[in-house]
Amino acid sequence: MRIPTRSTPVRRLALAGLVGVTVVALAGCAAPGAGGGSDAAEQEDIAEQVTADQVADLGDITLTMWADQAEEPLMDLLVPAYEEAYPNVTVDITYKSFDDLIATVVNAANSANAPDLFQGNIGYAVDGALVKAGLVRPLDDVADVYGWNEGTGASTLAPSKWNDDATTFGDGTLYGMSPISEVQGIYYNTSKLEALGLDAPASIDDLEAALPVAAASGETPIMLGNADQYAGTHIFSDIAATTQDPADIRAWIGGDPDQSFVTDGNVEAAETMAEWADAGYFGDGYDGLGNEDAIARFADGDGVFFVGGSWNGASLNAAEFGFGALASGGVGATASPWHISSSSENAIASIAFLEMLHSPETGQWILDTGRLPVITDGVTAGDELQQQTLDALTATIDAGTQVGYYDWTTTDMLTVMGGGLQEVMAGRSSADDFVETVQAAWADGHGSE
Repeated sequence: MRIPTRSTPVRRLALAGLVGVTVVALAGCAAPGAGGGSDAAEQEDIAEQVTADQVADLGDITLTMWADQAEEPLMDLLVPAYEEAYPNVTVDITYKSFDDLIATVVNAANSANAPDLFQGNIGYAVDGALVKAGLVRPLDDVADVYGWNEGTGASTLAPSKWNDDATTFGDGTLYGMSPISEVQGIYYNTSKLEALGLDAPASIDDLEAALPVAAASGETPIMLGNADQYAGTHIFSDIAATTQDPADIRAWIGGDPDQSFVTDGNVEAAETMAEWADAGYFGDGYDGLGNEDAIARFADGDGVFFVGGSWNGASLNAAEFGFGALASGGVGATASPWHISSSSENAIASIAFLEMLHSPETGQWILDTGRLPVITDGVTAGDELQQQTLDALTATIDAGTQVGYYDWTTTDMLTVMGGGLQEVMAGRSSADDFVETVQAAWADGHGSE
């Protein structure tokens, strides 16, 4: 689909006394499926770091935001610090459930009262629509000025970079920034490993060697709840990142037309899932059990291993469980990115907020409130489980190959891939048919052959 021609902005952002800025015009176009439309402001491309005096020149303002309700504990710490640093700014945040946020934020960004700052969601349905319609401000100048492209966290910007016509992401112009990252891996019950005489697995091979030992003892080797379908895709991605170059997976998720899901590595990963299921390593009834119920059972002592992500750690007792990565530098992602509205009259204040989000101090707050920061320099874990998770994340970020999540690539990929894996694991479909089906859905979603 061809991007609409960019139109000339009709409003000017008046910022008195700014130094080191040049004017950049941002598009004002209609978002797909949205009525009305917001006119883009003429926003300054910064050349130096924003100062408190520049923000003060805006006068007394209210900085409006939309955020996932999961951000509230962090915002309760960050917003007072921001308002103290910029006393002329009052922050007004509207919190929404994640599902409500991603269902409404594109239309909100395209309205006459678009929030100055808001979270999107990586992939085509939300961020792709925002970029394609010119509803969000490019952030390359901000990244250059503040050094986001260097050091810790630089690779985590990739999912918010889009090409000129918003058909692929992972490279190109930067439109968003997330201060929060996630890492996948394996949780293990430390007392059960000790009783079985097993070491914590540090690879897929280690795990495969441990699974029959756990099964022979009468334990459920891997606690899995796959009724929601996404838990199975997480296990698949952990395996697939070891059977091929993780960078190829990331490129395929980002829509690279030169990539395909039909690879020997993906066939091998699907066959491994089928073999584990046939051997009983996931126990019985996993397709009828939700992921949240599975982690609750694991926390209560059912199962030896749980393949999941850093977001599951809060459900586990750090004295009883451990965590490790199964793929070095491959499996992880950033959380929902923050965007500046292209119609915001308060872009300078918004930039100052994003930079405070992207700081070591906020990184510690993120860790303290139960999640993982993209800026890991100088942060201190509160317990051994959190340290193990942080170490796994750091290794993944350092490798620069976080692959992201498969459902980012098309709006129906979770259903196609999750359902397809269920069929493979049940022995009703082959691994070859599975990868062909997934690639066909990808090609249909991207308008390719």
